[in-house]
Amino acid sequence: MSTNKEYQISLTALSEGEHDYHFHMDNAFFQELEQDEIQGGDVDALVHITARGVSFVLQIDIKGKVIITCDRCLDPMEQEVDSTDKLLVKLGISNSEDEVIYVSPDEGILDLSWLLYEQTELSLPIVHRHQEGMCNPQMEELLRSHLCTEANQNEDN
Repeated sequence: MSTNKEYQISLTALSEGEHDYHFHMDNAFFQELEQDEIQGGDVDALVHITARGVSFVLQIDIKGKVIITCDRCLDPMEQEVDSTDKLLVKLGISNSEDEVIYVSPDEGILDLSWLLYEQTELSLPIVHRHQEGMCNPQMEELLRSHLCTEANQNEDN
């Protein structure tokens, strides 16, 4: 995975209290990551950080549109995304707490790029499908030609 400094936050430089960040994820962002689920998009992420010592609570709000592949016709399709999530981040070494992301205190840098991508991907529906009538007509015809109907079953007997 590429590291883009635009999506990095220096946790050690944050003062105690509230901090807000805005990130934009465009086609270049999604293409730079080593993934093949999301082909592109226009997504905004608002990250609200509450800093308390070595602990940081992040609320991430994601809203926008992404380009994914339709499961039915295999053409690209636009899908809206809208998601809110909270994460707990601590400076230190992991002690097997499941719901905590640890950042090395030596570096103190939290790279949000993969976290933003994951939250965006997790907000997608399980089935990716165009609205009715919007799939590729050639693929729809091909699928219909392979559809087994009751009449076809009677002819085979």
